[in-house]
Amino acid sequence: MIHGFRSTVAGLALLSAVVLAACGSGGKAEPARVSGEVKIGLLAPMTHGDTETGRDAQRGAELASRLINAGESWASDGTRDLWGPAGRAHLSVVTLDTSSDPRQTADATSRLATDHGVVGIVGAFTPDATLEASQRAERLRIPFVSGGPSLTALTERGLSWFFRIGPDAADYGGAFLSLLRDAEQPGQERRRVALLYTNDATGLDMQATVAEFAEETGYPIVASVAYQPGTGQPGTGDLAAAVGALQATAPDIVLTNISPGQGAILGNTFRDGGYIPPAVVVYGDPAEAARLAAVPEFADRVSRQVAWSMPIARANPLAARVIDRYLHDFGAPMTENAAEAFTAMTTIAQAIDDAGSTDRELVRSALTALNLPASSTIMPWNGVHFDGTHQNTLSATAIEQTTGTTFRTVYPRDLATTTVKWPAPGTAVTTVGHPSSRATSASQSTPGTRTRTRTRNE
Repeated sequence: MIHGFRSTVAGLALLSAVVLAACGSGGKAEPARVSGEVKIGLLAPMTHGDTETGRDAQRGAELASRLINAGESWASDGTRDLWGPAGRAHLSVVTLDTSSDPRQTADATSRLATDHGVVGIVGAFTPDATLEASQRAERLRIPFVSGGPSLTALTERGLSWFFRIGPDAADYGGAFLSLLRDAEQPGQERRRVALLYTNDATGLDMQATVAEFAEETGYPIVASVAYQPGTGQPGTGDLAAAVGALQATAPDIVLTNISPGQGAILGNTFRDGGYIPPAVVVYGDPAEAARLAAVPEFADRVSRQVAWSMPIARANPLAARVIDRYLHDFGAPMTENAAEAFTAMTTIAQAIDDAGSTDRELVRSALTALNLPASSTIMPWNGVHFDGTHQNTLSATAIEQTTGTTFRTVYPRDLATTTVKWPAPGTAVTTVGHPSSRATSASQSTPGTRTRTRTRNE
């Protein structure tokens, strides 16, 4: 089964529940506690690249440090705070700009480890930057906790110092096919899926994962089209040709990944080609899915896969309090990038506390043994626990669909706030998106054999 979400946990402490009290049980001696200044590095695009991501990540990391440093004054139930008695240790965030450039990110990793003396590193965000930074962290033997990129290769290289807390491509691919299955009506043909993906590591990873799962579960993939991300103008030749190839196959659903800054470009390229798909599911940046949904004629057609869903997260009292504090401190709603940075910071801080030391090897060992329940994270996951590849096996995904001007949860079904609304397979006529466009009816296909969706742990 696909990993689900826990909607509520009773009896939570506030900040104290972000991380568990350091390990230990009755009859055991009190573990050692850290003291002094504890520095954790953040790699984020503050200039040139996706600066919104960098800004939100910096805010999430800063909020984590504020709440941890508040000590016992933040805990309402008297539970011991993370760093021991208030004032014994102080968490500092050292942020270095990556400009979303892999080489600059790797160089910043070296500077954090050597010049700034951080205990561990979080962030990087883009797949290419994370690949480079994690390799550098491996050579420097410093813990690196990543929240974002789902690229399968990140945890398949046998690295000892890299840990991913967020979902991977298998989680996203499995969730998409589970939603397809959940949306089926008795006697209904299976929806025909087209894949539109960028010709880069993320797009190729998505295509390979979904194609494998679709073959196993009997869902027909009618088109698999790669394109080079545009240069900032809609209708660039490569993308326009890809849209035309999709139109020729008349899919019921298009699953696509979108690079930063490409959401509106993709939507306008569809419109300029006179073709609006009946339904689009976006794999990747939630903000780009919102920009696609804002393009005329895409309203109510766009769904997005997310690791962070505020309505689901708010069911956790701890997450609700952190969300409210974020809004108070920064005057804006918490985003997925902010939540991932917050969670990466608190995860590595918990490992430091479990280790009772800022020694990097001890912190790495503590990360491998970490086992946080859902109540100890603001993410709508089942917790944090790393397998042998250092992938968090308790992470999860949700899928949201536009309803008017907002996104509402449609998957997982037990936590959905509405049902997914897709045209019946083989019946949809695409909306005319341009005066010269023509409507296209989707063709029908023979349904495949229904089987259960495979996940990483099966």
